[in-house]
Amino acid sequence: MELRQIRYFVTLAQRLHFGRAAEELFITQPALSQQIRSLEQELGVELFDRSGRRVRLTAAGEAFLGWAERILGEVESAQTEMQEFAGLLRGRVVIGTIPVQALGGINLPGLLAEFHALHPGIEIVLREDITEELVKRLGSGQVDLALAVQTGIDLPPEVVTKPLFTEDLIMMVPAHHTLATRRQVRLAELEHEPFVFRKRGSVNRKLVMRASAAGGFSPRVAFETDEVSTVQALVTQGMGIAVVPRSIAEGAGASVVVLELADLSVDRTISLMWSADRYRPIAAREFLAFAQERLDST
Repeated sequence: MELRQIRYFVTLAQRLHFGRAAEELFITQPALSQQIRSLEQELGVELFDRSGRRVRLTAAGEAFLGWAERILGEVESAQTEMQEFAGLLRGRVVIGTIPVQALGGINLPGLLAEFHALHPGIEIVLREDITEELVKRLGSGQVDLALAVQTGIDLPPEVVTKPLFTEDLIMMVPAHHTLATRRQVRLAELEHEPFVFRKRGSVNRKLVMRASAAGGFSPRVAFETDEVSTVQALVTQGMGIAVVPRSIAEGAGASVVVLELADLSVDRTISLMWSADRYRPIAAREFLAFAQERLDST
């Protein structure tokens, strides 16, 4: 089993699309398929189900993914530590984050620009995803630290958090919606409305689903998207309504109307997170100290 085959497998498992995975890996699609086949033959199992229109992980693939991520995390930690012993001046920090638009009062691009000016030799890699996935990546060592939502998430005991920014969730409706003349609405009144949500697993979606279930109904999901900006665009075009952080709704402009939710009082907290159990390279430790100092003053 070769290390590159494990990297190829993890990338394909994340993308579940041979074309996109091959493009990310800078290899051809046939070459990727051949390497995955070779890995499956060596392991004696099929890792991917290719029978349908979409590629899916098999049960064996799901089990192997956990091992593969841990292997890659340990290899990267070993390489980084050896580089530090060798006295290299360059470094790399991998930062996981929820979509930048969803960070509210945290100016991540400005923070990164300031850090880069101080440390131009350090490579900065951003990995955007929902909080649930970012926490997994912290555990596997795929990201060094993360900016994610702490509210409504059961975090492993080894994950350390530093709360940075808190805001509430509110309703966003199109400007021409029948509710647009209201200032406040109860979640229970929205049983038959089409909702626009981010993908399954996102914290906001979980909170709305739990509150709706307590009210005796399940929201009608009209659209599901990976992107915060797409949620705004779909609501603007009248395709549905959405429960979002206040900073997102108030930044959407006059094309939407913001309503308070009378029966959903939830404050969403963005926190800086890192794993106490994982080795962090010098570059990551430097960025963590820098971020804590700068964000403490905002």
